[in-house]
Amino acid sequence: MHIRWILQTDDRFKSETWCSDEEFLRSVQNYIDLINSKLEEVTVNYPTFLELPLRYVIKAGGKRLRPLLALLSCSAVCGDPKPAIPVAVAYEFAHTAALIQDDIIDKGIRRRGKLSAWALWGTEKAVLISDILIFEIFHRLAEYERLSLPQERLYLLLRLIGDSARRTVQGEFLELELSGKEKVTEEDYLTIIRLKTGALLAASAAAGAIAGGGSTSEVSAIHEFAEKIGMAYQIYDDILDVSGNPERLGKPVFVDIRNRKRNLLVIYALNNGSEEESKFIRSLLGKRKLEEWEFEKAKEIFEKTGSVDAAKKLSFKFAEEGRSCLKALKPSQAKDQLIELSYLVSKRYA
Repeated sequence: MHIRWILQTDDRFKSETWCSDEEFLRSVQNYIDLINSKLEEVTVNYPTFLELPLRYVIKAGGKRLRPLLALLSCSAVCGDPKPAIPVAVAYEFAHTAALIQDDIIDKGIRRRGKLSAWALWGTEKAVLISDILIFEIFHRLAEYERLSLPQERLYLLLRLIGDSARRTVQGEFLELELSGKEKVTEEDYLTIIRLKTGALLAASAAAGAIAGGGSTSEVSAIHEFAEKIGMAYQIYDDILDVSGNPERLGKPVFVDIRNRKRNLLVIYALNNGSEEESKFIRSLLGKRKLEEWEFEKAKEIFEKTGSVDAAKKLSFKFAEEGRSCLKALKPSQAKDQLIELSYLVSKRYA
C-alpha cells in the first residue's frame, strides 16, 4: 500500500515514486523508539497510583506524529534530531492532554480501540491526568538549561508553545460555540481546524527547527508546512468519520454528527443536497444513537452530493501547499522524510 491516497487522480504525481507505508515507518522507527523511551522515563517519577494511568494514556497514543515532526524538522536544519528531544516530548504531552479533554467533551468512550481516560477513571481523575501532562511540558523545556540552548531560542520556544496552546483551545471553544448554530460556513470550519489541529502540529515542527538552530526562514517554512498538512489531515479524518470502518479506526464513526458538529462533509451536504436530503442530515445532528439505515442513507447523501470527493480534493490541496513550503530547506534525508510523512498523514497516520 503506497503513500498516494489521492495521487492517482493527479497526473502531476503519477510519475513520482514514494516509499510504502511500511518502508517509511521502518526509516523513522529509531525516532519513534527514542520518543517512546523518553516518554516512559517521565512516568517513573510518579507514585504508582499516578504512574499507571499516565503510562496508560501515553501508550494509548498514535504513531507519535507531533514529536516525529519535531525531530525530523530539527534534523532537517542541523543534521541531528537530539536537540529537539525535550520539545518532542513536550508536544506529545500537550497532544495527549488535549485528547483526554476532547474525549470528555465529546463523551468518547474509546480512542484507538482502548477505553478513554474518563471512561476508566472518571471525569475528575481524567482532568487531573491531563493537568499533569500539561505541567510536565515546563519540566521538558527546563532541560534546555542543561543543553545550553541560547536564551533567546528558549524564549521563542516558550512563546511558541503558549501561543499554540491558546490557539488550540480557541479552536475547541469555537467548535463548541458553533455546534449550536444553524448556519456554519466552510470558512468557519477551516478556521476551526487551523486552530484546533494545525496550530499544535505547526508549533511542534517549528519548535524542532528552533531547537536545531534553524534560521528564521527555515522555521517559518517548516511552521507553514506543518500547519497545512495538519489541516489536510483533519479533513481526511473527517472523511473517515463518515466513511471509515469503526473496527479499523478503533472508535465509532459519525462522532461529529452525534455531537452536533458540522464538519466539512456535513457543510457540503447541507449546501448541495436537495431540501429533503438537507433535512435528513439536519435530523441526525445531535442524535446519539443512529440506526443502521440512517448510517447508510447519510453515506449515500455524502457520496451523491460530492461531499467526499470535494473534501478529498481540498485535503490534497492543503497537503500540496504544505509540501511546496519545504522548497526553502536544503536537500537532506530528513526533508525527504517530511515530504513522505505529508502523504502518510492523509491516510490517518496519527
